[in-house]
Amino acid sequence: MLNLPPVLIIETLKISSINPFLFLLDITLPDNITKLYLVHNTEDIIYQSRTYTKFPFQIELPSSRSKGQLPNWTIRVSNVTLILESYLEQFKGLNGTKIKMRIVNAGYLTVDHSELETDLEVLSSMSDAEWVTFICGGPNFLNQVFPAIRYISGSCRWKKDFKGAECAYTGSATSCDGLLTTCRSYNNSRRWVGYPGLASKGARLV
Repeated sequence: MLNLPPVLIIETLKISSINPFLFLLDITLPDNITKLYLVHNTEDIIYQSRTYTKFPFQIELPSSRSKGQLPNWTIRVSNVTLILESYLEQFKGLNGTKIKMRIVNAGYLTVDHSELETDLEVLSSMSDAEWVTFICGGPNFLNQVFPAIRYISGSCRWKKDFKGAECAYTGSATSCDGLLTTCRSYNNSRRWVGYPGLASKGARLV
C-alpha cells in the first residue's frame, strides 16, 4: 500500500481533475555527469528546483511473467530532433544509463512524491528516425560485489584507489602493491588498512 500524502490520494480518487499526473524522467548518462530532465507534458515544469523540459516519450509498463524472469520496462524517447543520437554514439548505446522515473501531480509539485519513483537501468537500446528505445530493468544485485567489505590480511584496502582520498599518498611513486612494507617505504604506513592478524589462507564469511 502506497503511503501517499492525503492530497495525492484525493487526486487519485477523482473521476476528473484539472491537475494531471505527469511522468518525469531523470536520465543520468554513463559518465555520471551529463543529466537530462524530461517531462511528458505540453510545457516545461520546475520540480525539486530542477527544470524538466517538455519532451515526447512513451513508457511501456512491464508485463507479468510466469517463468520467473525479471521484468523489463520499455521507454521510447522521441528521436525526431536527434538530441540523443550523439549520446548513443558517444556512450556505446547508453547501456548502463541510470533512469529515475517519477510520477508527480502538476497541482501539488511541492508535496512528497517519493512513493511514486522507480529506479531503472538501461540494459539495451535501439534507435530509428522516430524513437530511441530503451529496454530497462531494475538494479541487478548479481553485479554487486559480495561480500560488500572484504578483510585481507596482508593487502591494503586502498590498493585499488592509490593516491585517492583514503590512501592520501602525495609522493612521486606511481604504483602500489598494497603491502605494508611498500607503504612504509613511501612513509605512508599510517594510512595503510590491512588486517595482519587474520589467517592468510582460506576465507570466512561473517
